[in-house]
Amino acid sequence: MDNNRRPVGKVKISLRGKVVAESGNDGSFSVNLPRAESRVAITFAAEGYVSNTRVYDSRADGMNTVVVWPIAYRVKFDPSRELDIELGSSRIHIPADALTGPGGKKISGFVGLQFTLFDITSPFQRAAASGDFSRQLPDGKIQRLNSYGIFDFGVRDLKEGPLSLRNGAKINLFIAVPSRLVEHAPRQVGFFNFDTLSGMWIPVGTFDFVPSTLTYNGHVTVLVVGAHNLDNDQDTTCVTVQVINFYDGSGVPFFFVSAQGLQYSSTGITDANGFVCLLVEKNATFTVTAQGSMGGNSWGTPHPSTFTSPNLVSGAGDCGDPIKCPFLGTVPVDFITGHLLTPLPF
Repeated sequence: MDNNRRPVGKVKISLRGKVVAESGNDGSFSVNLPRAESRVAITFAAEGYVSNTRVYDSRADGMNTVVVWPIAYRVKFDPSRELDIELGSSRIHIPADALTGPGGKKISGFVGLQFTLFDITSPFQRAAASGDFSRQLPDGKIQRLNSYGIFDFGVRDLKEGPLSLRNGAKINLFIAVPSRLVEHAPRQVGFFNFDTLSGMWIPVGTFDFVPSTLTYNGHVTVLVVGAHNLDNDQDTTCVTVQVINFYDGSGVPFFFVSAQGLQYSSTGITDANGFVCLLVEKNATFTVTAQGSMGGNSWGTPHPSTFTSPNLVSGAGDCGDPIKCPFLGTVPVDFITGHLLTPLPF
């Protein structure tokens, strides 16, 4: 669906860099996976929209709804001249002759810039942004992230040729901070590029908060087209909830569960008794939704359940520990009626 919750057809769906399916005119799609995996990155791309890479646990049953967001800004400009442009509350500065063509050749003609900034505090816009707020540490462990802004940015040759930045050149970025995050915005955050194959955020630098403009300011010296993220590591805690049948209170297995915080989302799959461990921000309020199939029907949460996490640091390895990963409560699911088969957290 798009930003107006309308179905989007002809969305190309890619797995491991190869197109494997396309959505119908009603927005429906299906992807056949060769095996069940706990982490599968699938990319959804359509003309005029920002590509959205979702990370799934393919062991879960049921259906999924994917949001694709229209590209917010398209700018055509002459790269031989300086570009200093405000896009909403953000700003981009590209020096004259900073861009080069293949082999460092001078560019003839115009190039195109596109930019879309998601309001990361909106669950709806957050669902349209790539990734699942995680990065992989050098030791292989996964670190959860709190985002201060995800944006899609790229500069392309209108003749479809690749572009690069000349040696010593840089593009300055001034990214607006969501109003709900300004008061407690840290002085500095990490700057990340996105890997569509793994679904992970890759750290590449830092951006600094400027109170006078309410922006995070930084620059890039390598031109990477696609999703970028401003993040800090999250103080994570492990919590347990149980997804239950609304009618008889029994636990329901293999349901996809999503936790939504102010700056992140987190997911998991229920076990045979309906229990699931979720990694969330410590000492903070979050909501939980669930969806899956049971008895040949689609089930989901009629309304999100709200919980507050404990003020302690724990991780995925603490799942099953009643002290370090405490049980917070139940999440009832009911039949889903109407055309929309997936209960959305937005």
